Amino acid sequence: AYHSGYGHTRRMAEAVHAGTLRVPGTEALLLAIDAEGNLPDGGWENLAAVDAIIFGSPTYMGGASWQFKRFADASSKP
Repeated sequence: AYHSGYGHTRRMAEAVHAGTLRVPGTEALLLAIDAEGNLPDGGWENLAAVDAIIFGSPTYMGGASWQFKRFADASSKP
């Protein structure tokens, strides 16, 4: 699950995704957090079904993007 403001984090997420697919028996899914800090339809269900989650976010002024923070806050209950 990642948010990318200018595409840099997206490219890193794609590289991590490609690397995970090289491990035999591994499945991987990219979930992009949109400009409003939301997951795509079915995103929460997909996250609930996985064994591991890798998070990615750009940093602005030393902190994660507000879109990623919104997603992280929303993830506290699920």
